[in-house]
Amino acid sequence: MAAAARGGTAPMTRETDMSRELKTERELLELVVSALDANPETAGWIPTGFHETVEDEEGCNWDITHLHRDRKDADVRDVAVSAAARIINDLRSRYNLR
Repeated sequence: MAAAARGGTAPMTRETDMSRELKTERELLELVVSALDANPETAGWIPTGFHETVEDEEGCNWDITHLHRDRKDADVRDVAVSAAARIINDLRSRYNLR
């Protein structure tokens, strides 16, 4: 940092948002399921594609790639997936996988 302040170069390091609370995979899944169930557009949808990732540009190290529902409501799937993405991204901004 001092070298950069003097006009030189400093090593580039990625700053991770340490304000994220660390959770286990099970805790994260419980949070996601509870949040989805609390929203009428996403109630009943269950994450089945949970996986750990390399930290993204915001510093999150997990993601959900697939949601499942017992009923085959194709007409509401797009709305549910869009609403779920907002919910999941909010959780991703607050929690990291331990």
